[in-house]
Amino acid sequence: MSSVETSDQPPAYNQLNEPNDQLKSTDENQHNQYPGSNQYPSPGAAQYPGNQYQPQAVPLVITQPGVVPMDVKRAPQARDWMVPAVLSCLCCFWPTGICAIMAANNASSAARYGNIIEAKIESRRARNYVIISVIVGIILIVITIILRLHGFTSYRRYQS
Repeated sequence: MSSVETSDQPPAYNQLNEPNDQLKSTDENQHNQYPGSNQYPSPGAAQYPGNQYQPQAVPLVITQPGVVPMDVKRAPQARDWMVPAVLSCLCCFWPTGICAIMAANNASSAARYGNIIEAKIESRRARNYVIISVIVGIILIVITIILRLHGFTSYRRYQS
């Protein structure tokens, strides 16, 4: 029996009439393109004399996919100044207190949307407005107390 079966269908694209033709075509055309140089020997073949490096056995490590522990560092959150802003608006100096409330609201909405830089800027602005409001409120309270005491003593002088 021959190795090539005859049937109604044409032979496969890699099937040649003679078995030696396939070996000749693959060896000559693919591996030895330049005469006299066998730069890449086939695996399992003996090493050619010009090779300086000996093949080394590389251990094959196969791992199963799994959970990889990760250290996730979150960006530091901007401080929420809403409560101090409301208290400084109600108890100290209301014009800068309102500005502090607006800045604290902008900082919290920027942090909610993930804009950390804008949240820090607005948080710092809210803090500054709270500090200004408290300082101005304390100064106004002290001035009011001084004027009341001064007005009360001068009122007693005129009555006597």
